[in-house]
Amino acid sequence: MNENQIVVRHESEGGKTPTTRDESQDVSTITKTIKGRGPSKGVKVTKPMFLEYNVYNVPDGQWSHEYGKQVGSCATRININVPLYPKVDEQIKKGFWEETKLMFHITDDSNHSREKYFHSCVAKRFSCFKSKLVRRWITMKEKKLKNQTNKMPWDVYNHITEDDWKTFVKHYFLPESLLRSEKARKSASCNKNPHRTGQKGYNRKRLDWIKDGRLPPDAALPISSSSSVNSSVTSNVNRVRKYRSKEWILAHQVQNKEGKWEIDPNDTEVVEIATKALEYIAEEEKGNLSFEQGEDALTKAIGKKDHRGRVKGTGGMVGIKKAFGPCIRHSRSDHGEASSENYESIRASVKKEFEGELEKRVEKRVAEALQKQLSTLLKTGQLNSISTPIPDDLHLNDSARVDLDVSATRTTRHILVPQPHELKVRRSHSFLT
Repeated sequence: MNENQIVVRHESEGGKTPTTRDESQDVSTITKTIKGRGPSKGVKVTKPMFLEYNVYNVPDGQWSHEYGKQVGSCATRININVPLYPKVDEQIKKGFWEETKLMFHITDDSNHSREKYFHSCVAKRFSCFKSKLVRRWITMKEKKLKNQTNKMPWDVYNHITEDDWKTFVKHYFLPESLLRSEKARKSASCNKNPHRTGQKGYNRKRLDWIKDGRLPPDAALPISSSSSVNSSVTSNVNRVRKYRSKEWILAHQVQNKEGKWEIDPNDTEVVEIATKALEYIAEEEKGNLSFEQGEDALTKAIGKKDHRGRVKGTGGMVGIKKAFGPCIRHSRSDHGEASSENYESIRASVKKEFEGELEKRVEKRVAEALQKQLSTLLKTGQLNSISTPIPDDLHLNDSARVDLDVSATRTTRHILVPQPHELKVRRSHSFLT
């Protein structure tokens, strides 16, 4: 079998049946021992570090790994009994960012997206760290590392004291904390088909894929040194359409006993998505298939569009506009002009509806005016000797009709009312309001 192929294996009764696609990677089964993470050791580099950002304004390049260590270092300086990162004192958060800027020679961009991204990373790391403490020392759902077996958190992490830990455990068993944990578990269960890139993520794994030959060199994200990356994003759209589906497949691979990178055949949903995506890629390359704005082979294989603020396979909080470019707006001529017959029909329909509504409102106002006038005359006794029958369609409330009946001098449905000299109905906008 050619080594420059993607192989998606399916479990069947007779064994594994490979389905191949001509690409530059491999896909199928895996068992690998996962190494646990210990305490963050922080940044140990002494030489100047100049952090680079890619077209998505996400840290990339040589010093991105050290940047991650700095994020972890900031997260460990927050007391574990702070409920959420937004509750941390603003001066402390500002100090974290200023320290990081000096360490990596970062310049602020116009909309402060780099600072926002930094705080989102620290918040996520802080939340994950507290979850790890719960899993290893409270619920025992996760095994401790060998060197942590007989140790307590304050023995492993220098920034945690015994008193901090007792307070943390007490708060964990509060009803509101248990409810929040249950809500978080339900939210996590909605994350289907998580990637297998580990702590490296897409950005650092992409460099490994290029180095291993599973992706070509032009799949690398362009590095932008300026704070404005809009022009670079535009040139990156074609790269996303060409390689995002392949990168998603690579991100779901694990290494088997033979050292090959494959998708676990037991993960049937991922295998199905990968198979469909490769078929759609092949059809697109032949010119038999095209995609709409904001879609590609992966979108079609999954069966639904990406979240507008988080596009899969991009390695960060990348929105759909940054990934696929701005939406193309169509002019009225693209949808066809309305014919004169349709225009006249619509105009007549609107006019008829307006006149009908106007007539109803006028009738209602006239009835209200007559009712008010009759009630006033009955109370004052100023009625002429002209008898006029009460119209059946005059909308008077029950109390007004009772007053009229009591004041009537005859048993017939006639009352003494004044003859109006003139009734003017002004059809104006002010009358209708």
